[in-house]
Amino acid sequence: MQETIYANQKHKQAIETYLLMCKDFVKETSTKARYQNYLEVIDLILEYHNSYGSGTKEHNFFDWLMIIPINVSVATNGYFAALETKGNRAILRAYKVVLDEMLQDTVDKIDTIEPTDD
Repeated sequence: MQETIYANQKHKQAIETYLLMCKDFVKETSTKARYQNYLEVIDLILEYHNSYGSGTKEHNFFDWLMIIPINVSVATNGYFAALETKGNRAILRAYKVVLDEMLQDTVDKIDTIEPTDD
């Protein structure tokens, strides 16, 4: 995984907490190979975030802040949809509920971050 660019410590903490929970839930439900595939997708999202972040003065700052939570949420829910069977449906749906709540909490925290002039 590459180093992620953050707006500030508050942004870093919100994103890292959300990412850790997503990764933990996926790891618990995956084989090593599938988990590595998931991490590759996460790395692509982080790369896109970092590239977009280098030009936040030209782009929308809030859009940049939200790249990781939105895309990781979609990737994780898509991953769970692909894994779902009758045998694991209950646990995956429980994980989705927890992650949706965490996503909302993350978005609420990010929503209070203001751009700086540096």
